[in-house]
Amino acid sequence: MSRVLIVAVERITGERFQEALGQRGYQTAVVWNPVQMVEFCRQHTPDFIVIDLDLAEHGLWSAVQAVKGIGMLANIPFFGLSSTEHAGVLEKANAAGFCSVFPTHKGTQSVLSALEGHVGEENSLEEEIEPIEVGRDPSLNRLRELAREIINMTVSLKAHLYEYGEDGPELFGYIEDAGIAIRKKLNPVEEFSLHDQELRHDFRNLIGSVTGFAELILMEPGVSPIPAQGMTRLREWSREFVNILDEQKADAKA
Repeated sequence: MSRVLIVAVERITGERFQEALGQRGYQTAVVWNPVQMVEFCRQHTPDFIVIDLDLAEHGLWSAVQAVKGIGMLANIPFFGLSSTEHAGVLEKANAAGFCSVFPTHKGTQSVLSALEGHVGEENSLEEEIEPIEVGRDPSLNRLRELAREIINMTVSLKAHLYEYGEDGPELFGYIEDAGIAIRKKLNPVEEFSLHDQELRHDFRNLIGSVTGFAELILMEPGVSPIPAQGMTRLREWSREFVNILDEQKADAKA
């Protein structure tokens, strides 16, 4: 279930998009200004943000950058809604990395189509089973294998989402996001570069999300044996991932 944050000026706009997205199975929340958007994103992790560009004069652009500076939200897709075709606003939206901008009063279907396109891309990424390219760095090879195992496991565990408690969908979403972020971050890593302290720190934070949120879900009384075993495997793979990072840290100091 993808999570969409809607940032609207007018209540009728926010409610219209929330209703349309909800009918398609999206989990939604609505806030009414850029400050609320940043505060929300510091506490939650939406998959997409839809913003009314009529907020451009209310600190919108700095708020967008602030959101992109929050951990796993660095690459979150932004979609804009605009009541006018003001060239300056559209240029700023493009410069800020917005995926698309749609007319506020006619853009419901366009936004739905755009979101579904992105969800399809993420799903194809999750289901990818191509062989991992094996290089000369055994530690990096194993981390990539672990990342694939984690993502494949989250795909199978998603069928049990209803067992994970009231906050389960959000907690499980964090695990999904972390697994995908780990693989994306591992792809361009050069061989024998894991001695870099900052790089290891980034991976520790991401894998920590997998471990921590899996442990929280395991505390739910309604989790049946099959997903419980899957969550336990996630914790085991996370522990191995951290052990490899520790080995690289020791090698860097040697």
